[in-house]
Amino acid sequence: MTPVLLGALVLGCSSSTGDRSEIVAPLPFVFRRLELEQKKSSGDIDWKLSSPEARYELSRRLVRANRPVGVLYNKNKPSFEVRADFAVVINDGEQIMLEGDVQVQQINGQKILIKGERLRWQPQLSRLVMEQQPRAFDERSRITATVATLQQDTNDLTLSGPVQLDRWQDKLALTVKPDTAVRTGRAFWNLNDGALKADGPVLGQRRDQEGVVLEQLEGRELTGNTQEGVITVKSPVIVTMPKNKGLLRANDTSWNFRKQTLSSNNSFEGLINQTQIKGDSFRAELDQSSVVIPEGCRIQQPGERLEARQCRWNWKTDDVLATGGVRLERESNHQITEAQTLSGSVGDEGSLTFSAPGNKVRSQLRIEEETNSQDPSPQPSQAPVLF
Repeated sequence: MTPVLLGALVLGCSSSTGDRSEIVAPLPFVFRRLELEQKKSSGDIDWKLSSPEARYELSRRLVRANRPVGVLYNKNKPSFEVRADFAVVINDGEQIMLEGDVQVQQINGQKILIKGERLRWQPQLSRLVMEQQPRAFDERSRITATVATLQQDTNDLTLSGPVQLDRWQDKLALTVKPDTAVRTGRAFWNLNDGALKADGPVLGQRRDQEGVVLEQLEGRELTGNTQEGVITVKSPVIVTMPKNKGLLRANDTSWNFRKQTLSSNNSFEGLINQTQIKGDSFRAELDQSSVVIPEGCRIQQPGERLEARQCRWNWKTDDVLATGGVRLERESNHQITEAQTLSGSVGDEGSLTFSAPGNKVRSQLRIEEETNSQDPSPQPSQAPVLF
């Protein structure tokens, strides 16, 4: 449907002078005020566009407008407002090109703001394509991409990669560096409910104010919700601690930005040099630099093996705490130590040393008696020594 054009005419077409055989192109119509309105076949308002100054080229069906403001409607209610420095309306509204400081503001819902330098608006397809430096903002996040395509009727935003999500723990503050950054491939974001899905590879980092990486997460792809502040990275997942001191290999892992936690309900494996840590699940408390294994903790290193119900590892202080039915087996002298709590620390070479100060401990070891090679007679076995 052709849009209705309303405006105040200032200058019309000029007439030719001199030789009438010479064809002179007519001057464009100039409007002090321009208003375009498009309705759907049902009669509902589709969009409006206004400008304080515009030129209309009749032969080309082309409108050039300064400082245009557009409003997109959904069920007769405003859904987005579009602003730019310049606009070109092609074929009486078949396509609208906006350039300069282009802004697309969501009026309801998350009130997402999309900014860029060039927007291709196709009203008949309910599609807006930000082609130059697209950035999308909500209260705490910024998403940048190569191209951003907004489907107006569904509020789906498609971001062509590489895509980067920057997030601030407090409210959006572009004057300081973000504390969280996630890079992905092509992403799909619904501006109504905040649902987010992105292709991989996924690289997530938590950083300090100087930009130093505190923790890093790698995965295959992700799903999540920006309103809830949670993403789930699909396996295989690798979580790296500072200076490669340790890492976790896990299945699907959820990252809660608000609580600053990483968690997985599936089995995982952790490595600190030659020390291997396993568990049925884990929860990393990033603000406390700690990993908690709530069930089925197993730690193994050369010559030792520990099992406990729960373990906690602080990768900043190198402290390890095992609680609940702790059993430590050492190959040396077949020593077995049992306690409710054992504390340990990571040494310079990545090995763990455990102790149980102030706790009741039951230890058992077997001392092998040397056998005299010249005396073939069998020696009686020694009973285990219990402590």
